[in-house]
Amino acid sequence: MAADARVDDLIDAAVNELHEIGHFRYLHKIYDEPLSFLQKEPYVSFLQGCRAVVLGVMTLGGEVDKAVKRHARADMERAVVLSAAASAYLEHLSDTYEQRFGEQRTYRFCPGYGGSSVTDLPRLFAAVRPEKIGVTLSPSCFILPEKSMAGIVGVGKTAQKSCDGCIVQPHCVFRKEGNRCYSSAKK
Repeated sequence: MAADARVDDLIDAAVNELHEIGHFRYLHKIYDEPLSFLQKEPYVSFLQGCRAVVLGVMTLGGEVDKAVKRHARADMERAVVLSAAASAYLEHLSDTYEQRFGEQRTYRFCPGYGGSSVTDLPRLFAAVRPEKIGVTLSPSCFILPEKSMAGIVGVGKTAQKSCDGCIVQPHCVFRKEGNRCYSSAKK
């Protein structure tokens, strides 16, 4: 699908719909030391030099999932755009929320990233108890609602997202095009 006025209209409609139906919630707990499940790689390297660890779960709520499914029955193009916009919106709102943890903080590292396993999610969920905000975990470690995520932020050092150590690096489409999958002053 080429970028044109029609696509811009789809994106604008998705953003407007998200403002109406998305209900951002973020639940977190701060620990002075990493919990036992974080005392292995890649978490040890990620959190090295941090004085505290934030475990967080964030969501846009179930209404977004319902809207994506509803649109998929009638207009798949609109559903795809809404889903992509919701993912970006959740990332943005989470990044903004995490500013409260101070200037010296890492980016959000989620179980399943960079050599870690989604099987660590049950321990993160047990610590944070995100059912209070309507987020649950399936037996296969699938987070529900779908437009939700769980992550770890280190406090006391600054860490920027980088391509170094990324498991997708050898096959990364963005790097082949001279780009990055994250915003950065450096390319």
